[in-house]
Amino acid sequence: MAIHTPSVDPLNDIDVPEFMRTERAGDRPNLSLVKPIEGAVVEHQGETLGPAWVKSGKELATRAQEHAAENRGYVGWSVRGYRNLGRRWLEARRDDYPQMIQSAKAAVKAAAGDPAAETAAKELVVARRAEYRIHKRWHWIKTGGWGAAGTTGVATAVLVGGGWVDVLLALGAYAVGTWHGRPGAGQIDVTDSTSGLIAIDSDPNDPFPIADANTRDEAAECVRRALVSEGINVAAVEAGRRYSWGWEITVRLKKGTPADLIAKAPELETPLDLPTDGLLCQPMRQKRAQVVLRLVEGDPFEDMPALPDHKPNSLAMRDKALVAKRMDGQPTRLSVLGQHFIVIASSGGGKSVTFRTIGDALTACEDVIVVDLDPGGNGLEPLAAAVGVRVVGADQMHIIEAVLEKLLKIAKARAMLLGKLGMGDNWIPSPRYPAIVTLIDEYPQLSQRAKALVVAILRVGRKSRVQIGLAAQEATKDAIGAAIADSIALKIVGPSRHQDIVQVFGAGAGANGWRPDRLHPAQGEDPADAGKVYIMGGGSTDPLIHKFIAMSPEEGKRRAAERAAAGRPWFDAESLDLAGVTFDDLDELQPHERLPEVVELARAAFTAADDPVRMTTEELYEYVAAAAPETWGPGEDEEIETARRRYLKELRDTAAVIAPTVDMKTKQWGGGRGYYLTTITELAGEEAPETG
Repeated sequence: MAIHTPSVDPLNDIDVPEFMRTERAGDRPNLSLVKPIEGAVVEHQGETLGPAWVKSGKELATRAQEHAAENRGYVGWSVRGYRNLGRRWLEARRDDYPQMIQSAKAAVKAAAGDPAAETAAKELVVARRAEYRIHKRWHWIKTGGWGAAGTTGVATAVLVGGGWVDVLLALGAYAVGTWHGRPGAGQIDVTDSTSGLIAIDSDPNDPFPIADANTRDEAAECVRRALVSEGINVAAVEAGRRYSWGWEITVRLKKGTPADLIAKAPELETPLDLPTDGLLCQPMRQKRAQVVLRLVEGDPFEDMPALPDHKPNSLAMRDKALVAKRMDGQPTRLSVLGQHFIVIASSGGGKSVTFRTIGDALTACEDVIVVDLDPGGNGLEPLAAAVGVRVVGADQMHIIEAVLEKLLKIAKARAMLLGKLGMGDNWIPSPRYPAIVTLIDEYPQLSQRAKALVVAILRVGRKSRVQIGLAAQEATKDAIGAAIADSIALKIVGPSRHQDIVQVFGAGAGANGWRPDRLHPAQGEDPADAGKVYIMGGGSTDPLIHKFIAMSPEEGKRRAAERAAAGRPWFDAESLDLAGVTFDDLDELQPHERLPEVVELARAAFTAADDPVRMTTEELYEYVAAAAPETWGPGEDEEIETARRRYLKELRDTAAVIAPTVDMKTKQWGGGRGYYLTTITELAGEEAPETG
């Protein structure tokens, strides 16, 4: 039995069987939707519908006419096409021979001083010129043959065919030019399977990339050729160890100095095909003629170890803790026992990472109190819980000065306690008598008073184990300059300026391979060389790159909390009592009014010199000129004596305004003429400190 599906009547919405429905107008097909039969003409509703190919043909013809009109009959295309054909003919005629001849001439210049090589290079020039003449001759013969055949055919067609043939030939020539001059005809075909690389022939003795060296002999030969190409006179080249990042090669010079080779390092990177600043040079102190070259093709620090998680109070200050990795794969372990240190790195150079890593090791020591001072930032914020005294912010300068003054007094007091406590010549750190390490970030932002206190601590604090660690973006030419050379033994320099090399490492360091100026700070998301440093001191004597191991702020906070919970050492009562200081009153200190710069500098000069009874004007001005060179140092055409008198006059004039009762006349004594400490402290509005 058949089952009929009911339908809905559109008129009365009554369901009726399909066979009972009658046809309505709405059920008939809409002829306006019927596709016309191809090839016929169907008249419908007053509109004539033609075949699709007719409509499309008309449309194409219209578009072609408009395109031709827009391009002015393709006349420009045709002219450009024949110009392209002429250029191709000329390129085929040259066929790279001019470049090959120039390469041969360059080989002649490079072989200067080597008669055999120079003769061979000259013979190569003559041979290539002869080959070029033969090539051009055959090119003309081929051009003449094809030209004669084409001209004969065209002439015959013109004479025999008549006017229509002439028109067709002209149109054909026009079409050929248009085709070769169409837009994009001179561009590279994306389907071209050729490499697009043109290699210029070179002499067999030319340098080659170090990446092509697979053996020690090949690496040595590669370096030898590069050195010779840059005019370096070498006696021997020996390839040493091959690392994952490149080669270490020893060069023995026949004459000249290592500085000559180091100066050529940027030029040598080109024939060796190294990255920018990828050639590191280290002269050997034992043998002046030898230089160790490190050809850095990759990153020596791709596989960095994790920073050890030292348990609370598990280290002593004398222990060497892992803080970095050296480029040759060796671990960098440091102890700052009895050493002041400085960290210099430009913005983005990883200074904060370096300071934090050192601070992590110090806060794990059972016999070290860490003092964190930062006038321009947030200091050791992740390790704050494990820090003994912490003062940050430019508005806290008066507290920073007070802390430094207390530390200076402790350093002096401990010198008198050494014998009483049976420690010998140097303070021996222990949980009861801990060392004090003050980490000062952004040193240049300290006040003149604070800087002078730092210099004083650097001079007297080492034996007392009251030590200073400084950090700055650059080694400024202020009072710390002399202190660096005299008092700071451990120097850590990351990406920085060239002048910082001399200021921190000393004159001649750059010529001996200490080149932190060739390191690059982070740029945006690119870390570049952030955290990479050169280390002088602390057992490091060679100019090798180290990279400090980073620790996240979250990890630092976790470790600091554990160490704080376990208990951290505090200042011993003997040192505090003899120094007459306490750290319980820091919150009660009030900001003081800043002194005029000339007065502050005079007071700072005495402070930096450990408050002597008197100072000559020459000694006073020496500090002033170093601390504020731009303001009070000698000008370009100014004598030192003239600059000194200018400063002293300003000091007297300022004193007459702020303290007219103070006698600012210089005093004469056996060793010279100058000011007594009591005069300067009275001018500064403070009591003169007790002097020994």
